Amino acid sequence: MKYTIVGCITKYGIDDIRPYVESIKQSGFKGEKLMLVYDVSQDVLNYLDKNGWLIAHSETQEHIILQRFRDMYALLHQYQTDVIIWTDVKDVIFQKDPTEWLNKWMRRDILAFSECVKLKDDPWACVNSGTTFPMEWEFGMKEEISYCAGTIVGKREAIRDLFIDIYRWSKTTANPEQLSDQAAFNVLLRLDHYKHSVEFVEQERGFVTQLGTVLINKDKFPLTEPTPVYKDGKFYNQKGEGFCIVHQYDRNPELKKIIYERYN
Repeated sequence: MKYTIVGCITKYGIDDIRPYVESIKQSGFKGEKLMLVYDVSQDVLNYLDKNGWLIAHSETQEHIILQRFRDMYALLHQYQTDVIIWTDVKDVIFQKDPTEWLNKWMRRDILAFSECVKLKDDPWACVNSGTTFPMEWEFGMKEEISYCAGTIVGKREAIRDLFIDIYRWSKTTANPEQLSDQAAFNVLLRLDHYKHSVEFVEQERGFVTQLGTVLINKDKFPLTEPTPVYKDGKFYNQKGEGFCIVHQYDRNPELKKIIYERYN
């Protein structure tokens, strides 16, 4: 099985991506690493090349949050792999090799990872999802768990076509002022032709923790799962299993400082 970690960056410096790049290297991941790049310096390109990253160049034509899905759809028609591990870059670190977990537990074509809160209980989601897709929201979407568009795993063909659907849906919303990739992702997951191919993965299964909800807003949101355990500089689930991926750590300034110092 060939695994590829895929990220996307624009206007980031080396310091912005160092925790991501170095943590993957330290995790022992042996697959390929592919970065879709827009407006970055030659120093960044050299740094990625030095650390074994394949680089795909593109030019910004619209907001990067949306364009990245369109560009990855096109790229995945040419790039050959079996499984894509798609993540944000600036706020993600890898605590261990994700392929060990995936070899053991991946059963469906697309894996969606929980943010441990119902959409209706997250004020940001109420605006973002509720105003961009109001009909789907009222027909039951608001009662569903939120899943994060910044950490998705999928077989190449499945995630490729999911990406273009996220892009197309995000372009046809009721509220064009909202960037709606997250909202579109959550709508698509529940459509009949997708949901049978999706594995809805709880945080406690140990693949990824989304700290924006389970740590930063743990006292504000009625969470559906426990806050992860932080010990000796790493995050664990309640069974003491270290997460493969930690997402949104930079929303806590103290934690961000610790992680930046670790990888510098």
